[in-house]
Amino acid sequence: MGNRAGGHYRAVMLGGIDIGGTKVSVCRGDASGRVHAAERFATPEADPALVLDECVARLAHFGACNAIGVACPGPFLAAEGAFLDPPNMPRWHGFELVEQLRARVSVPVAAMNDANALALAEWQWGAGIGVDTMVFFTMSTGMGAGLVIDGKLWQGRRGFAGEVGHWRLADDGPLGFGKRGSVEGFLSGPGIVQAAEAEARICLHNGESTRLIDESLTAEIVCEAATSGDVAARRVTDACGRRLGQLMALLADLLEPELFVLGTIGTAHPDLFIPPALSVIEREALAHVREDLRVVPSALEARGDQSALAVAVRAISRSS
Repeated sequence: MGNRAGGHYRAVMLGGIDIGGTKVSVCRGDASGRVHAAERFATPEADPALVLDECVARLAHFGACNAIGVACPGPFLAAEGAFLDPPNMPRWHGFELVEQLRARVSVPVAAMNDANALALAEWQWGAGIGVDTMVFFTMSTGMGAGLVIDGKLWQGRRGFAGEVGHWRLADDGPLGFGKRGSVEGFLSGPGIVQAAEAEARICLHNGESTRLIDESLTAEIVCEAATSGDVAARRVTDACGRRLGQLMALLADLLEPELFVLGTIGTAHPDLFIPPALSVIEREALAHVREDLRVVPSALEARGDQSALAVAVRAISRSS
C-alpha cells in the first residue's frame, strides 16, 4: 500500500481484530486511526473457528463496519490468508483465517502478520509519518519486523518478509522460534525471562541480592526491576539492548532506513533498550548509513487496535 489513508475513507467505520499469543483485541474505529470502542479477552486454548466466532460477535455488538482488518502472529501466508505454524500458537497452524472470516461477514476483509500491520499503522499515523523507509520491531510473545521500503509495505513474495526472529545472533542463548541464540530468543518477552532466570541462578550462587530470584518473572517485572536500580536486572536489559543493536546494525547496512521503531516492551521501556542498542549501531553499522538514523519508541497509543484498523483501511482501498 503506497498511499496513506485517504480523505475519502474518513467517513467509513472499520472493524479490527488483533490476535496475539496471550490475548485477542476487537475494536471499531475509523480511517484516521481513532479507536471508538475496544474489548480484550484472553486467547483461549480453543478451536480457532470458535475464537473467530467470538470476535465477530463482539464486532457486531459495536455496530456496523465497512471493512475488517486482522493483525495476527506470523508466519502468516499473506496471499492465502492462512497461518503457517505460528510457534506460539500451534493450534492455529493451517487455519484459513481470511476465508473463515469472509464466510461470517459481508464486508471486505484483509489480514497480515502483526509486525507488518504495526509497521503500516506506525507509518500512517505514528512515528513514521513522512518517512519513506522504516522498520518496526515487535517485542512481545514473539519478535519480528515490519518493513516499509520506499513508501510501500514490503511483505515479500508470500508474506514472510521481516521474520527476523528466526535469525541466529549467537551459537547459544535463550530459545526462541525453535533456535537458541535467535533474535526472538534474545528480544521477545519469553526470551528476556529466560535470560533473567539464568542471571538469577548466577546471583543465587554468588549470594547477590536481586528481585529476579524472588519473583515469578515476566518481562515487565524484569524491566521494572532494571528501572528501579536492580543491578542484575539491568545486566539482562543491557544485554538485550546490545543484541537489539546488533540486529539493527545488520538491517541498517542492508536497507539504509531512516527510522527504527520499537513496539511493545521497547515502547514501554525505551531508556533500557535504546542506549545500548545505539552503542552497538555506532560500532557496527557503516558510518554513512547510521548518520541520520533514528531509533524511537512507537508513537501510537493503541498499537494493537490501530494495527488492525490499518489493515482494514487496506481492505477497503483494495475493494474500491
